This record gives sequence, C-alpha cells and structure tokens, in this order.
Amino acid sequence: MKTVKIFSARRVWIILLLGVLICWVSPAGAAKTLKYGHANVPIYFYHTAGEAFGQCLEKSTNGSLTVKLYPQGQLGGERDITEGLQLGSVDFQATSIGVTGTFIPALRILNLPFLFKGPKHWMAVMNGPVGQLILGKARQQGEQVGLMVLAIAAPDFRLPMNDKRPLKSIGDFKGLKIRTMQVPLHMKAYESIGASPVPLPFGELYTALQTGVVDGNENGPLTLYGKKFYEVQKYMALLPVVSNGGIFLMGKATWDKLSRDHQLAVTKCIPVWRKKMDQDALERGGWAIGKMKEQGLKVDTIADTSPFIEATKAAYEWLYNDLPKDTAEWTRGMVGKVREVGATIEKEEWYVTK
Repeated sequence: MKTVKIFSARRVWIILLLGVLICWVSPAGAAKTLKYGHANVPIYFYHTAGEAFGQCLEKSTNGSLTVKLYPQGQLGGERDITEGLQLGSVDFQATSIGVTGTFIPALRILNLPFLFKGPKHWMAVMNGPVGQLILGKARQQGEQVGLMVLAIAAPDFRLPMNDKRPLKSIGDFKGLKIRTMQVPLHMKAYESIGASPVPLPFGELYTALQTGVVDGNENGPLTLYGKKFYEVQKYMALLPVVSNGGIFLMGKATWDKLSRDHQLAVTKCIPVWRKKMDQDALERGGWAIGKMKEQGLKVDTIADTSPFIEATKAAYEWLYNDLPKDTAEWTRGMVGKVREVGATIEKEEWYVTK
C-alpha cells in the first residue's frame, strides 16, 4: 500500500514538472509577432504608419502582440501580399488603391481622375461622413473576399513628372509617354488628356526614364524622391490626376484567430495608423518636393483643372459600365457626394513645406 502511495506521489510530481516545462517552452503569454507588408520604400508613410501602429499595438497588449515590418516588396508585390492576407501567411498590409480595387470594387471610386481638387478636399471627404460611407461599403465587400479594410488614409496624389517640358496646361501632355500602374482608370485618365500611358513594371522605370523609353512617370512625392526620379526628370506638376491614398488591410484569417481583447487592441490602434498616414503624406510629401526642387526639379501648379475634368468624363462612364450593377449605382451616387464636399472648398491647400 505504501509503495502505491509513493508511486502515485511521484507521478503527480512528474506531471507537475512536465506542466512547468511546457509553460516554460511555450508560455501562454508569449508574444505573437504579426507580419506587416508593403511594397514601398522605408521613408514612405506606409512604413512610418506601420511603425506607429506596431508601437501602439505592443503597448496596448502589454507586449503579447508585436508587429514586424517587411518593406520594399520583401513579401512580394502588392497583389502577392494581398493574396497572402487571404491565405493567412501575412497579417497586415498597407497598399495602394489601384491594386486593392481589383479585390474590392467599391474602392475603385478613388481611382477616378480629378475626383478630388487636392489634399484638402481629400481630407474633408475621407475624414467626414462621405468617407465613412466609402469605408463602410469597402469593409462589407472586403469581408466577402477574406480582407478586413481597417482604414483609408493619406491625402496624397500621383503627381506627373517628365523630362520633355513644363506641365502648365492640358496641351502640354499631348504625346508624352507616361509610365502608369496597370490600372485601367489611371491609363484612361492619361489617354483622355492626350498622353500615351505605358504600364511598365516599376522595377524597370528608372532605366526606362534614363534611356527615353518613356518620357515621364507619375507617383506620390515620397516615392518620386525615394527612387531618385528627379535625377532623370526635370519637370513636375501639382495636379490631382488620381489620388494616391493608402488602404490598411488585415487578413480575416488573422482577425478570426485573435482573442476578443486582441481584436479590441487592433481596433484601438487603427486611428494611430490613419493619423500618421495623413500627417506624413502632407509633411513628408512637402519635404520630398522641397528636396527635389533643391536638385533642380521645376514644379508648376495648374490652378484651372476644368479642361482636365471635362476631358476625363468618359473614364467615369467606363467605370460605371465596368462595375457590378449595384456597385455602379452606389459609385455614381458617391461621386456626387464627393463633389458636393468639394464645392465647399474655395482654395485648395497642397503639401506642407518646411
């Protein structure tokens, strides 16, 4: 009987010891590292906003959730990263409206040319009730394809550059070979104003500009500066051809695996991401333009955009016909609401320069 008691006691101690070892090897409170991918340079607001979000999330969860950033396409191109979100191999992504619109049709409204007057108009829309309607529709459609649309931010625009001539009127675009993303609305916008869009891979762009394969390109100021395109381009125009805001995505597969407390922490930190995106798009965008001007870039502002708006009307009809019927009707209504907001803005304010 005594032997049995000794054996039982030993067994209990062995079980307790194993439990301690298991907790030591894989503690319940161990930090989980989430992957945040983007395809841009580290000075870009996708990255700085990701850092701010990661710091907020780590603090809000007492270190049980951390975020590791993978910039410059380390996890693949924008489409690759988005598909990774759907598969659960990537957790967060900051990405462009152009690519995300191929997954979430409602976001294609933000690819329409000259929809916004500039950054001030963008902020008034996206940080107001109209922006909430756009975000709500995008979230609804995103969840259907395994994507959580956390936020839309950054009053940034894809500004045209070229090496041929200053861009002061719509006539100056005639015949220019402009590299664009392979986004139909971007291409149609430049076709409409007389240019010839060339959808080259981004990695080939610098050489293409250097050798004259294309005359110019268009992108956000931080990208243009970060990639040193001012070395092979002489002229830029502050012209709101298409918006260049960012989309903050999370994989639904990741979201569903998080505890309720961790989901609340993510939600709490979304405004931190959005605020940093807006701030850096304005301030760092202005800083980048200033730096390029120091290197000799000539920058013009085209105050009267009415000829451009008139010329690109056909792109709107093309989109309405290309979208699913229910999304097309919704988009047409939202365009009207965006322009109503714009009518209240008398003077547009471009990038902050310091």
